[in-house]
Amino acid sequence: MFKQLLKSPFLVLVFLVGFSGPAFADYRNCSKDQQSDIEKAVFNAFDALSAATVQITAQNGAYRTWFGGWDALRAKTVRNTISALKNHIRTSKITYVCERTGSGSCDGGTYAFVDPGDSGTIYLCAPYFELPQLSDATFLEVFNSGTRAGTIIHEMSHYHEVGGTSDHCYNRDVCSDFARSNPSLAANNADSFQYFSEDTYLKAR
Repeated sequence: MFKQLLKSPFLVLVFLVGFSGPAFADYRNCSKDQQSDIEKAVFNAFDALSAATVQITAQNGAYRTWFGGWDALRAKTVRNTISALKNHIRTSKITYVCERTGSGSCDGGTYAFVDPGDSGTIYLCAPYFELPQLSDATFLEVFNSGTRAGTIIHEMSHYHEVGGTSDHCYNRDVCSDFARSNPSLAANNADSFQYFSEDTYLKAR
């Protein structure tokens, strides 16, 4: 059957596209359950970014909520960052480090952190594993706390070679106001990319 499929160039293309997804990951100090949780979150993040890629339009309410009124140049910035995020998660091998509270930058309220110059590592703190999985969450759960997939998108956007984003605002209520008052900085805000990706995933689900 497999050899017969390879005789058709079109079917080969379909076969290869079917396996498009996140790159393999490494794990450090993570239990088997944590590894399984992270793997699911990474696939959710990839799917969310795939949904977000085609929703950068003037008509999309989620776009306006997180990046302000339509502006073609700003939309190009958003599109480039979303594209870079999707490409990075698809092609780059990331090491996920499960940190204990008090280790690294993991204080009591931190979900995750990165070194923006090291685009191959994401550090996950204990509260990260209390967040809902995007594929299992209701909109209310996502609104209240964010998700594991969204957190990965947030942190990955900080990498210099991906999005170079900053933390101009946190939390949905604050960042939606920020998009209206300062849309140019919203297009460089990590939480804005997280919320846009989560919302477009939930809408497409």
